Amino acid sequence: MNMGRTLSVSRKTLRSLKHDRRTVGFLVLMPLVLIALFGYTFGGDVKGVSVIIVDLDQGSPNGSIASSIINELKGSKTLKIVEELGPGGSDAKTYALDRIKDGGVWAAIVFDENFSRDVMAALSNLRHGLPALPSTVHFHVDATNPNIAQAVYGEIQRSVQIVIVSEYHLVPPIAIDEDRIYGEGAEFIDFFAPGVMGLAAMMVTFMLSIISFVHERTTGTLERLLTTPVTEGEIVAGYALAFGFVGLIQSLVILTTAVILFQIQIAGSALLALLIIFLLGVGNQGLGFLLSSNAKNEFQAVQFMPIILFPSILLAGVFWPLEAVPEFLRPISYFLPLTYAVDGTRSVMIRGWGIDHVWLQVTILVVFAAAMLLLSAYSLKKRR
Repeated sequence: MNMGRTLSVSRKTLRSLKHDRRTVGFLVLMPLVLIALFGYTFGGDVKGVSVIIVDLDQGSPNGSIASSIINELKGSKTLKIVEELGPGGSDAKTYALDRIKDGGVWAAIVFDENFSRDVMAALSNLRHGLPALPSTVHFHVDATNPNIAQAVYGEIQRSVQIVIVSEYHLVPPIAIDEDRIYGEGAEFIDFFAPGVMGLAAMMVTFMLSIISFVHERTTGTLERLLTTPVTEGEIVAGYALAFGFVGLIQSLVILTTAVILFQIQIAGSALLALLIIFLLGVGNQGLGFLLSSNAKNEFQAVQFMPIILFPSILLAGVFWPLEAVPEFLRPISYFLPLTYAVDGTRSVMIRGWGIDHVWLQVTILVVFAAAMLLLSAYSLKKRR
């Protein structure tokens, strides 16, 4: 090997990069963005989980223990108490459960009428060495996301221990009765599979479309296609159907494999879940088509991939809940189409929701797909 010739090739390559400002910016800024995203996302704790408190406790001669526990819960960063309901009997409980079923809140924490009296009676028995029956905090939760369910459960347990131990210096004779409104018997794979389906469809359609379009443009195939009677809209729609179908097949393979090997739950319509994935694939194909029109070569086109893919992977709720994303990054999550695809697919597969519940997610994905295809057709028309 001739070292002089090797160094000449290196210098030529570096000079070509120096004149490409977009590439230089990508090489410098992208690592900074990635390490910041990974650091903030992996370091985040679950925060701001929406819950309802139902306090039916009538107290005891020593006051209301439920109120003390609720005050401790209010100081928690993990929880966001959106409503606090007082005595209302079964109506208050029913209302809280309905809010969970509709997806309005993640959980409801219910203290029964005799909660304080039962705690005091149990504490008295403990002091006299007698058996003590634990009083109960009722915890109703949407367990479609196990991280959130575990975080809320842990916060209830922590608050109970702080109040009872600090005030009465005894181990709390209190049990937490967990009632899963959704996700009964679900495991982490049930939460994980819908996110992987959406992520796989997005990656395949986006990467295939952006690379294929640049390749066809550089080889002249696209120019020859534009000389035919086929319209710009027909070209874009053809690509969208093809790559959307590819993403759909891949999601079907993932879904079938997960059912056979891991027995994941599909409480709702599998066809509706696949429709959501298909819409995501069509939209990302249009996005790839649109971005590739601004790339001069394959190398510049590839630079768009991490800019789109990494924020989606980290911030769209694929591997951990949005409540674990730092608050200053969370607005980005709501601009990512993958967020709505994952939420919609997960709601269909685990909660068993139909189109009447996931219409918002479907609508957003339809608008996203339509906007990307129209912009792609317009970009292609300008090129013609």
